[in-house]
Amino acid sequence: MHVQVADISFARFIHPFVFRDADANALAAIVDRLRPMGWVQGTFPEGDLLPHVRDYLNPHEGGEATAYLLQMGSETLARFAQQTLHSANDSNAQWRMQLGDRQLPFVLDGAQLAIFRGGVALLTLDARPLSHALDDWLDFVYHFRAFAGKAGDAQDLSAPELHYGDATIQGIQPLIDCLLEPAYAHAAEELFMRNLMLPFTALYLDGELTEQEKYLLLYRVRLCFGSRHELHPPCAELRPDHPCLLEYAHEMWFTFAQQAAGFVALNAPGSCDGFFRGDLPRRLRNRYFLLYQLVLHQKFMLMHFSDQVSESWLRGDEDVRMRTFTRIRDALLEFTARGYFAQVMQLEQHHRYYCRWRETLQLETLYQEVSDEVREMHDYLQLQLERRRVEQSEQLNRVVLWLTGVTVFFALPSLFVSFLGANVRQLEAWDSRLPALWWLWTVGAFALAGVIIVFAITRMSRVRRR
Repeated sequence: MHVQVADISFARFIHPFVFRDADANALAAIVDRLRPMGWVQGTFPEGDLLPHVRDYLNPHEGGEATAYLLQMGSETLARFAQQTLHSANDSNAQWRMQLGDRQLPFVLDGAQLAIFRGGVALLTLDARPLSHALDDWLDFVYHFRAFAGKAGDAQDLSAPELHYGDATIQGIQPLIDCLLEPAYAHAAEELFMRNLMLPFTALYLDGELTEQEKYLLLYRVRLCFGSRHELHPPCAELRPDHPCLLEYAHEMWFTFAQQAAGFVALNAPGSCDGFFRGDLPRRLRNRYFLLYQLVLHQKFMLMHFSDQVSESWLRGDEDVRMRTFTRIRDALLEFTARGYFAQVMQLEQHHRYYCRWRETLQLETLYQEVSDEVREMHDYLQLQLERRRVEQSEQLNRVVLWLTGVTVFFALPSLFVSFLGANVRQLEAWDSRLPALWWLWTVGAFALAGVIIVFAITRMSRVRRR
């Protein structure tokens, strides 16, 4: 392949995580703690956003904040890198990635942190290699996305060795930890594959490629393969009408995959002042990147709900689980009402791009699955709670019934004895006319009547329950 990467190309790497048990006030407090560290609060690009989406991302003054966007420039990021890595105070220090026996220089152009209602957050690093060679870009994207750890059972890819001035680190995680240190007061949990970031790459290429090389390159970009990976894809993966490709214009494609987003333009027409080499790269950085952030937010929010269901099912007694699932159900309903968008932008190309991402990430299926989980678990717990209440009510009724029986059993003879005690003269007259111990037989008769009444009440209660 004889192509060169144009200067307008760029790459972004997204690290998704979630702040657990962080409500609206906690998220606002996190943002307040991050500002003194050099983060500047910005606004999401609005463009042709639908009104309800715009209000969700950028609420009007006085409105409740449902999303936050924090940004950090390259100079502040360089200062953080020097402080974190204890590198020599050299303003000209350069980042380098070790690739075998050679080092590939690259730059960090800035950082961005998007925090959404519900706790899902997306940290984005703008990083690009200082090279016009396509192989360098492919290798850089493939390796840089692994930000920590070694390959093994827990992860498939080792983090690359990075150099900054005279400091050396294994992956970019130390810088990420420094950027998010004030926010880690709340428990944060990764949402994607262990120690991997999601690349969003825009490659503008100038040169000539055969049809086979063209679609093989799209295959590499879509699935994040490096330049030295041996590939032998099936013919179906190299079709022009592949469902994970969206042709934007002649010789320009969007690529879609679970682990990466990409854009490839081959010999884009015009100059840097025109649309394809001027305005379109800006749209890729803001509007199209925002659409990708929104679908990731929805995907990871639904995954977070599913994780909460799994973790909470066997935790605590039924009362505790009922309260937990009620909270999860309410949070899912709020997310459905405010953060789950079927349409986002007005323009056709933006809408097609957004819909293709929803299809690729299977958001409809995931939403239905999580919604069914939450609803069924909540209904089951409510049914169990209602059953317990019925059992407790029946048990209480049985106790009341027995107390009533005991009261009736003793009440009737007591009434007779009280009557005799209040009529002593009449009692003496009856003693002279009736056989001895006649009163004892009468008390027994009243007791028997009490037993019959209790038996009748018990019988009627059982019939009614049936």
